[in-house]
Amino acid sequence: HLLWSYRREHLDTNIGDPPPNGITGFNSGVLLLNLNRIRQSTLFNSYLENPSLIEQLIHKYHFNHPHLGDQDFYTLLSFEHNELFFILPCYWNRQLCTWWKGKGYDDIWENYFNCNNEQNIYLYHGNCNTPIP
Repeated sequence: HLLWSYRREHLDTNIGDPPPNGITGFNSGVLLLNLNRIRQSTLFNSYLENPSLIEQLIHKYHFNHPHLGDQDFYTLLSFEHNELFFILPCYWNRQLCTWWKGKGYDDIWENYFNCNNEQNIYLYHGNCNTPIP
């Protein structure tokens, strides 16, 4: 949805592809932040201090309607600087919402929603008002 235009123009990109090789962006329902490292990162802080840098990423990736605040910020920043992030395994933020599955994504849903460690989920994320098991 948000990346369709960028992906159409960049057929060889892994941005928007499913794990393990794709860069899917972030859901900020669960974050593990190294605040000392963030405070010391000139690169990370340059994006906080100069909003035009994020605006450039919004334009570059055709991310024209960012509406999720910090989640969109982290996602856009990860497209350019994935080295700033450590990706938690899916069992630390097991999302339960299947809303998008029925919105035209049935054929690819499992590629993104799959979590190979279902028996060892540490944290369920009840997004979309889904019940927690």
